[in-house]
Amino acid sequence: MVDDRVERVTTLLRELRGRLSTEPPLPFDEWELALYAYDEALVTAADIFDVDVPAAARDEMGPDDRADLEQALADAGLDLATDA
Repeated sequence: MVDDRVERVTTLLRELRGRLSTEPPLPFDEWELALYAYDEALVTAADIFDVDVPAAARDEMGPDDRADLEQALADAGLDLATDA
């Protein structure tokens, strides 16, 4: 069951990460929605991997929070590379 959740959230994160870095960029409203979904998926992944998420980042994640959480998840074994 956890393996299925890990696979689903990993797929979702990779898809969203790819959308956020497309060239040409998404229109701003689509990009903003993708970023919100990405942040929510990061929090879900952190919960699955038992990675600490600061309370403030659960409400509104900034670029540094996002980078820290991505690194903590990578350290916990979650590979977010979009070409994997």
